[in-house]
Amino acid sequence: MSRAPFSGFMGGSRGQQPPPPQQQQGYGGPRHNDPRQQQPPQNYQSYQGGGGGGGSGYGEKPSRSGGRQVNLRVEKVTDKSLQSRLIYGNLCAVSPDDFPPNRDGSDLYILLRGGQPVGEYVVTAKPVPGFPQGCISLSDPQRSWAGITMRDMFTGEIYDPFAAGGKAYLGSVDLEIGFASPNKKTDVPYDEDELSKMFIETYQNQVLSPGQRILMDHRNIPLLVVVKTVSLTDLAMTSDDSSKKAQREPQARGILTTQSQVIFHRDAKGDFNLKPSMHKPNSNAILAPDFKFEDMGIGGLDDEFATIFRRAFASRIFPPGLIAKMGITHVKGLLLYGPPGTGKTLIARQIGKMLNANPPKVINGPEVLNKYVGQSEENIRKLFADAEKEYKEKGDESSLHIIIFDELDAVCKQRGSGSGGGTGVGDSVVNQLLAKLDGVDQLNNILLIGMTNRKDMIDDALLRPGRLEVHLE
Repeated sequence: MSRAPFSGFMGGSRGQQPPPPQQQQGYGGPRHNDPRQQQPPQNYQSYQGGGGGGGSGYGEKPSRSGGRQVNLRVEKVTDKSLQSRLIYGNLCAVSPDDFPPNRDGSDLYILLRGGQPVGEYVVTAKPVPGFPQGCISLSDPQRSWAGITMRDMFTGEIYDPFAAGGKAYLGSVDLEIGFASPNKKTDVPYDEDELSKMFIETYQNQVLSPGQRILMDHRNIPLLVVVKTVSLTDLAMTSDDSSKKAQREPQARGILTTQSQVIFHRDAKGDFNLKPSMHKPNSNAILAPDFKFEDMGIGGLDDEFATIFRRAFASRIFPPGLIAKMGITHVKGLLLYGPPGTGKTLIARQIGKMLNANPPKVINGPEVLNKYVGQSEENIRKLFADAEKEYKEKGDESSLHIIIFDELDAVCKQRGSGSGGGTGVGDSVVNQLLAKLDGVDQLNNILLIGMTNRKDMIDDALLRPGRLEVHLE
C-alpha cells in the first residue's frame, strides 16, 4: 500500500492533509494527553517521597536521621523483672524487627513524633526479642513527659545526635529531685555527691533534654528526677577554648558522659532533705560582679566596713556543703549604733548596693506599730515572708534577703519596761522578731541590719549570738 492513500484516510472525510510533524495540534486541541509531556505540579520541589521510604510527605523537611519511620503504639512489658529494669534504667523496649540492634550491642536512640501537643522526644531503647512489632514500652514518667497516652499512635525513627554538629555531649545538667510519692517523708539526708555518682553510672550515654522525667531507685525508694536545664559542650575542643566550650540552650539535648557535671536541686513542693555537695560552688555570688569598693562613697569608714564584710559576709562566699560540714552558721543580724550623723544609715544603704541580693527592705521602727491588736506582729511577719517562701523552695541555695531596720529602739525596748503602754505591744513585737531570727524554723538567707542611737535601750535578747550579734559603733 502506498503512503498517499493512507494519509488521506487518516485525514477523514474532509480530505485534509495531516499536520506537519513539528505541529502538535490536532482538530480541537492536543492530539495526545501523554503524562510524560505534562508540566510538574507546583509543589513538586517540596515532595520528598512517601512515608515508608524515609521521607516525610509534602512540604515537610526530611528527618535528621534519614531512617525509616515506624508507626508505634504503647505496649507494656509482660516480664515484671525486665519491666522494672527498663523503668528504673530510663529505657524503652522495642521490637528487633522495627529497630535492629547495633553490632556492638549498644542501646538505640529513637526520635518519637507525637504527643499532645505534637513534639519530638528522644528516648533510649533496647531491642527485646519477642516484643510485639510496631510497639514500644514507655513508663509513666516518659509518657507524662511526651504527652502520650496508651491509645495514641505516633511515629519513631533512629536518631543521630551528631547530625547537627559536634556539640552532642552534656557539659552540665541541672536536675530537680524529689520523692516519686508526694506523701513520702524522711529525715535521712541524701548526699548530692552520692546521687550524682549514681546518676552518671546508671544513665551514662543516654540522651537527656529539658523537661524529661526519670524514675530513679535509691535505697529502694523511687525518686523522681526532672531535667531542668542542660549545657552542651564539644569534647573535641582544646582546654584553651574552655570559656567557649559550653553552650546553654533551652531546647537542647545531649549525651550524658562521665565528664558531665550533674547538679541536683531539691523539689520545692516535697519534703526532700538534700545534703549539698562540698564541690558545688555557691549558686548565688554574694558580691555583685560589677561592684567596685571605690564606688561605695563612704569616706573615713574603711575600718568599719572591713569589719562588717569580714564578720557578716565572708562565710557566705564558701560553698553551702563546706559550710554545713564545718558547722558554720551565717550571721543573721548586724547592729550599727552611735550618735546621730556618724554614717549608720549611709553604710546600711551602700551595703544593699554592694551585695548581689534581693532589693533590701527598708522600714522605720515606728512604721511597724499599728492601732489594731495583732497588726504590729503581722507587720513583722510580712518582712520575712519572701525569705521564708524562697528558703522553703531552694534551701541553702536561695538568695540573700536584707532587711534594714532604722530606729530600732522605737519598737525593741527592754521587755517589761512598759514601752507598749498597757497593752504590752512592745514586748510582743520583740518576741515576734526573736522567733523569726532564731526560732524553731531558722532561716539562713536573711540579714537584719538594725540602726539605733540608744543601744542601751534595746532588749538584751536581741543582742545575743544568732540574732544581732555583730555590733559596730
